[in-house]
Amino acid sequence: MTKDRKHALLQLLREASKALNGQSLAEHFHVTRQVIVQDIAILRADGAPILSTNRGYIYKQIETNPYVHKLFKVKHEVEEIGQELFAIVDNGGRVQNTLIDHPVYGEIETLLKLSCRRDVQHFLEQVEHSDFRPLSELTDGIHYHLVEAETQQDLHYIEEALDQLGYLVKD
Repeated sequence: MTKDRKHALLQLLREASKALNGQSLAEHFHVTRQVIVQDIAILRADGAPILSTNRGYIYKQIETNPYVHKLFKVKHEVEEIGQELFAIVDNGGRVQNTLIDHPVYGEIETLLKLSCRRDVQHFLEQVEHSDFRPLSELTDGIHYHLVEAETQQDLHYIEEALDQLGYLVKD
């Protein structure tokens, strides 16, 4: 990785208002997507807080988060993923991740960063047009979502919606 490309790539990621995908970065720098993947790995190894999402790369700004968070334990069928995610975003939540607690591997997490119906719809389109298999398939459908919201009341509405749908797992 050239020093100039490293600096420029970090600057682009820091200033981006949305996730930047590997293909667009490759085109910008006139390199292959694989070169960008390697560059991102090097930047991460150097300590850059770069996240990979289903929409591309995000530079994680270190800041105080004014939102409240709650981890929801849920279980549902694959066909109900959309209903679950819409219930969360329609009630003021942002789905940060999906997490499972695997008996052998431990916690396995994937970032989602879904904050509105458009994000959920984009995610569902990716699911539909791929050979998608949910992480929860490894744990008999049980999984977790870390959800953030502006208020505790919003988290309460989300909990009620997931419970009404029959998705909420109560220990």
